[in-house]
Amino acid sequence: MVCVSFAVWIRDVDESGYFDDVDAVYEQGEQALAGFLPEIEESPLAGHLVEAEQTAADKDEFIKVKKWTLDGRILTAGVIQQDADLPVMVVVALEESNPA
Repeated sequence: MVCVSFAVWIRDVDESGYFDDVDAVYEQGEQALAGFLPEIEESPLAGHLVEAEQTAADKDEFIKVKKWTLDGRILTAGVIQQDADLPVMVVVALEESNPA
C-alpha cells in the first residue's frame, strides 16, 4: 500500500513535555482543520471527491476527521495526536484503498 501524508498544522507540547490544556489544543487543531478543508473542498479535485464514511479505526486514531474517495484512493484530512507527549497535528493523507 502506498500512502503520502503531510502535516499542514503542528502544535508542539508545552515545556513540561505535555499540554497544560489539551482540550484547548484539540480545539485549535479542529479550527485549523476547518480552515484547511475549503482548500480541498473548493479545489479543482472537488468534482472528483466522494465523501467517505469514517471507520471505527478512524474514530480511534483521529480527534476529528473527514474522508473522501478519489479514483480508488482515500483522501483523509484530520486532527491527530499519536501519543500524549507528541504534537497535535492536522494531517492530510492520500492512500490506496484496500482491495475488497
